[in-house]
Amino acid sequence: MTTPLVSIGLPVYNAQRYLREALDSLLAQDYDNLELIISDNASSDQTGAIASEFAARDRRIRYERATQNQGAVWNFNHVYRLARGEYFMWAAFDDLREPSYVRRGVAALAQRPEAVLSCSEVRFIDEGGHPVEPDPRMRIAHPVGDSRGARLRVLAGANFWVDIYGLIRSSALARTRLAQPVWGFDVLLLLELCLRGEVALVTEPLFSYRLFLDKTQGDLASGLAGSGGAAPAAISWSNLALEMAHGIAVAPIGRREKLALTAQFLLQFCLLNHTVRGYLRRDVARSARESLARRRYRRALALLGLAAAVYPIQHEFGKAVFQRVRGLRRAVATTIGPPRAG
Repeated sequence: MTTPLVSIGLPVYNAQRYLREALDSLLAQDYDNLELIISDNASSDQTGAIASEFAARDRRIRYERATQNQGAVWNFNHVYRLARGEYFMWAAFDDLREPSYVRRGVAALAQRPEAVLSCSEVRFIDEGGHPVEPDPRMRIAHPVGDSRGARLRVLAGANFWVDIYGLIRSSALARTRLAQPVWGFDVLLLLELCLRGEVALVTEPLFSYRLFLDKTQGDLASGLAGSGGAAPAAISWSNLALEMAHGIAVAPIGRREKLALTAQFLLQFCLLNHTVRGYLRRDVARSARESLARRRYRRALALLGLAAAVYPIQHEFGKAVFQRVRGLRRAVATTIGPPRAG
């Protein structure tokens, strides 16, 4: 029986430091029917030479190079559009995978026709490739669950997300809006996938995510737009929250469920997730002012509503009210039982 084609998309820009190691990891997969697409966003280092060298000796590799850096968002989408496989997986130039990653992911999706994404447990490595323990404040959670609401709760309660680098059904990915030109586009896309199907988890650490202690959020945001004249993406948790709420609004589900999921998400992500809540307090006023300056009045109004919800709970009276409401919510949930599957 012919095995399904798996497309691995590797968007890169100035990736020479770890590119060889990443390519070796991907080409060592024990799943034969795959293609590896490297999309080079006009690198100025040795990335092109390394990619061309690998492509010359392995026919599974396709190497594409842009004439101008068009940003990470464009490159993420471009490498997917070049893919031909039934399954698709994004790869980063600095991460590693065990040889069985693709095979185990394909098997997990074959066993779960309702699943749109397969991921594995994660181990963390440092710049030298040595195992490291993550910061204890990092909350990493795989958005598994039998209902949309359950998956959304897990995703909204985390503060570190890596599962967009899992194995995805190409047909499910085609039903999303793909990467959007916003800071945090990977989290937004993960949310859209979770609204379209279940997530299968391989409970072994087959994925090694490289942590850089000196990399800031500004570093991550700087490459989103590229050098083609587009305005750089602003780091804004408040705008990300609104974009994720919009992702729910455009999902192919009923209106009543959309409203319920939106309320659940905003409560969990913006209020109960204390890490996100802290970031929101820092940038929501600035984001509202920027929206007003651009005459985006509906967005400004939504941001002001978000600010009204976030700021009061920092005061003692607001905290007391918030904790009371939270306790009542738990009591009601205990009384009526778990929510129905979405």
